[in-house]
Order: sequence, then C-alpha cells, then structure tokens
Amino acid sequence: MSPEEVASGFLSMPDLNGDARSRVELLTEGDPRFVWDEGLLRTADLGGCALREVPFVVFDLETTGSSAKEGRITEFGAVKLVGGEVREKFTTLVNPERHIDPFVTRLTGITDEMVAGAPKVGEVLPLFEEFVEGTVLVAHNARFDCAFVEAARGASLPNPVLDTLKLARMLVPGLRRYRLSSLATHLGVRQVPNHRAFADASVTAEVFVKLLSLLQKVGVGTVGEALALKGSKLAKIKPQKQHLAKDLPQTPGVYYFLDKDGVVLYVGKAKNLRSRVRTYFNGGDGRRKIGRLVEQVAEVSVRETGTELRALILEAKEIRRLLPRFNSAGRSDRPGWFLKLDTAQEYPVPERVPESEAEKEAVLIGPYRSARSVDACTEALGRIFPIRRCDGAPGGPDGPCFYGQLGRCGPCNGMSPEEYEREVVGGISALLRGEGGEEHLAALVAERSRLARALEFEAAARLRDLIAGIERVRFTRTLVKSEGLQAIVAPSTEPEVFEVFVLSGGRLVAHESFSRTDAGAVREFAASALKLARRPLAEGQGAGEARVVAAYLRRRAPFFEAAPLAVAGDLVSLVGRAVERSGEEEADAGAGKGE
Repeated sequence: MSPEEVASGFLSMPDLNGDARSRVELLTEGDPRFVWDEGLLRTADLGGCALREVPFVVFDLETTGSSAKEGRITEFGAVKLVGGEVREKFTTLVNPERHIDPFVTRLTGITDEMVAGAPKVGEVLPLFEEFVEGTVLVAHNARFDCAFVEAARGASLPNPVLDTLKLARMLVPGLRRYRLSSLATHLGVRQVPNHRAFADASVTAEVFVKLLSLLQKVGVGTVGEALALKGSKLAKIKPQKQHLAKDLPQTPGVYYFLDKDGVVLYVGKAKNLRSRVRTYFNGGDGRRKIGRLVEQVAEVSVRETGTELRALILEAKEIRRLLPRFNSAGRSDRPGWFLKLDTAQEYPVPERVPESEAEKEAVLIGPYRSARSVDACTEALGRIFPIRRCDGAPGGPDGPCFYGQLGRCGPCNGMSPEEYEREVVGGISALLRGEGGEEHLAALVAERSRLARALEFEAAARLRDLIAGIERVRFTRTLVKSEGLQAIVAPSTEPEVFEVFVLSGGRLVAHESFSRTDAGAVREFAASALKLARRPLAEGQGAGEARVVAAYLRRRAPFFEAAPLAVAGDLVSLVGRAVERSGEEEADAGAGKGE
C-alpha cells in the first residue's frame, strides 16, 4: 500500500499534506515485518527475516486427550519474544464442553470445575490469532499443538512454525531423551515444565533462545534457513576418537580433556561421565568451538566424586586452578545484580540494577546471579511492604493512588519519610539479609494456601513463584555471607528422600541423603558434621562452595528449609519442617496445580 493509503485507512489521518511517508516510517521503523518497495509499504516474507530480528510466539496447549480428532483444548499459554526477551504474554483456560479424563486431571491439575466458567474455544481463537499475527510460531513437538489449533479453527494458521523438538535433535545430538524437561535440564534452563500451558510455554521459550544461539553458531541466520534445515545440512562434527570414552565410569564426576603434551584444554562435570564425554565424540552439539576442542584432545582423564554436587564444586575449583583455554565461562564471575534502594529519594522503591551501576550511597543488597529471581522478589516485596506506588506527590489533590486506596502505598496513606525509611527500607533490608522478617513470609505462605483451598489455583501458583523468588534471594545472601554453621534441607529427586547440606565459612562440610522417617541417622549425621566444622580451613578451601550449593539448589529443589545448626536436634527439627512443607506442596499439587 502507499503511505497515503496506510495513513488514511489505518491511522484515520487523511490530510497529512505530503507527510504520510514520514509518519508511517516512524511507526514501522525497525520492524522486520514491513519493508519499503519503490515507495510502497509491504509486508515482508518472514522466511527471509533474520532470526535475531523476527518476533516469535512460543506457545503450548493443554488438552483433554492425545488425539486432535477426539480431544479438545483446555488451556492456551504463549509468550511473545522480541530480541530474545519476553514482551507479551497470553494465557487462558478454555471450556472444552466435555468431561476431562481423571488421568489428564492428575497430569495437568486442570479440573472440570476450573474450566466450567472459562471461555469456549471459539471465543479464544480470535484473540490468539490476533496475538500471533505477523510472528513465527514455536512449540515443542509442534505437530501436536498445531493439529489441535487446526481442528478447532478448521484450518491451519498461516504463520511459519519452528519445532524445538526437531531443532534440538539436530543441534544437540547424543541425548537419550528430548522431552521438554530433559532438554531444559541439559541446556541449563532453571524453570521446570509442569504440564500447564503457560509454564511449559515459558520453559520452551528459554530452550528456544538457547537453540537460537546454536543456530547462529552453525551459520543459520534466517527463518527460512531454519525452516529448511535437515540433519545433514548442519555443520556437525564427524564422529571421531570414540575410543577415549569407551572405558569411562558411568558415575558422577569431573572430566579433563588433555592435548598431546598433557596440557588441560577443558574441564567439565557430569552425572554420568561416560555418557557426557561420549556426546563430544559422537558429534557434539554443532558448535565450532567444540569441533576445535575435539581435534586437539589426545587423552581424557576423570575424577569420580560420588555425587553431582561434589562434581559441581570440584569443577569450579579446577577451572579456577587450571584456567583451561576452552573454559571461557569459568574464568571470571558473571556480572551480578543488586537490589537497590536509592536513599537520595524521600520514598525509595526497590529496583534491580547491574553490578556496574551499583552506587555506594544507596542501600544495596546482593550481588545475585539471577535477574529473574531479583525481579520476582521485587514483585513479592510489593505485597509485603507499603512501597511507594505513585509518581506524583503523596496525598496530592486527586487523593490516594489506586494502591493507596488499598492501603499498599505508604506515602499515600500518610507515612512520613522517616517512618518509610524505618519500616519499608529497613524492613526490606532485614528480610533480604536474613536478619528478620519471617512473619512477612509466613503471611504470604498462608495467603497462598488460602488461594489453593479456594480453588484459585493460578493465583496460588503465581504467589508460590513470588515466594520462591524472595526465598531464593534471601537464602543465597544468607548462605554466602553468614558466619557459623548453616544447615539446609531440600527434597531429593528420589521419592520420599531429602538431601541435607551443612556449610561453615563458605565451605560444604557435609552432604548426605536420608529418608523422611530416618531421624536417628539424621541425628548421627548432624553430630558428625558439628565435629567436622571445627577443623580449620585449608588455604583456598571453601572459596565459592556456598555459591555452588546455592546454584545447585536453585536448579534442582522446588523448595528448601535453612537454619543455623548448633546441636544435632536442630537438624532433626529442620528435616521435620521440610517433611511438613513437602506434604503441603503435594496437597496443593493434588488439588489442581499439576505435577
């Protein structure tokens, strides 16, 4: 269309007097979906757009069954990615107008009662079509989800579709399984899929961002190239040197790649040493750096550690000690994030800032490695403290702001700057530094349980995630900075089993797993750990161990309990609290939040 037609037909601006082109350019600048062609604006062929520029919608569905011919959609979940960042979200339950099988309810947590008042698919589809217009669709096992959409609307969507399952099989060869959960774990995605549409779409989006990086590394730059990919077209490494992995143990540990002169080229960790090392010599993951590494490897040595956690700790130590040239990620700490309260303001509000912008005159809490945890924590703080919500003068001529009317904006409710500094700034600092505030967290947990009992499962799940965010920020700070003996208890991946960690002065003193009923063994373990903690630290021992444990728990544990350890009975009580909380989590999941 001409710019005049766009201005008149879409913008209701018919009289621009020759200024239509400049106005339309302002609206479409930087948007890869539009191009100028001999003075006319036309929509671009998404297949020719660069992967780094095109908008994507990553989506997932929950359904009543596995067949699109017989099943119906019960939930939509989607996120819109622009430049690798989430810009918009779409999520809704759907009334399938039929009974949901008990097996599906157990799997997803979606009940007939939850969808009874939800919109029907005919109402949801136009909203979803509007949300995905002009984007490339992404899904894990996309054929399944697209089949249900096609069955519901009577035709397929016109959008190009990328499948993370197919991409992963080409870009990350050698995995035993390519389920979303297995792929997320392998690629280091911290979120866990739980058979709810929006959560699974969010996990798929993180996986897709990782795969985009691998696509670029193998020379795939456009949507069309990604759509046309076949396994044979990838620049994969030819299988070679497989004999180097043949006799390795199938246990957790650390592996070392050495060149012909015995120089360590790379250090890595694995839950299964043979399986992990074999992936390098079976073709790696398509990255050119891995190809260069494999070419230079002449020998592989390993150190068994017994547990994955010990492997993580040893890997971190060895990378710092040896500085292998292929371990770029371990040579220096990643940039951190601080939660900042600017005391130059009368009523400071918490905000996330990068380590490079941390100001000494402000109240700073951190550093933390996860920006997402800090953001979730900040949102949760707004539920706990009357943080300033309005930009104007408190108590202005228009009266309290919306949050002030709810009693959740301190200045609007008459709080003086001195009171705000004491109760809000001081309270946030104490809570996140582990120096108090437990009653605030307890109130949030009680509200989450109330929402679950009221069958408001989505609100309860959101509050659960916010609580987890604030707990993880608080826990990391406490674990890394605190003195004395600290004990942590978290559920293991094995059913009915809990992992117990004891740390002192930043080092991991002891780590063991116990069944939830074995109080005697827990008491003996605690007594032994108390004795070990009295031993002096060797030079360099403990450096970074607390951070490794914190990262391990963030990735593996749905929740954890932590407390100082003075006598063996303290640990027994801590395990008891973890068992009780585990029961609450299981009850919530059974009520409708899914696995």
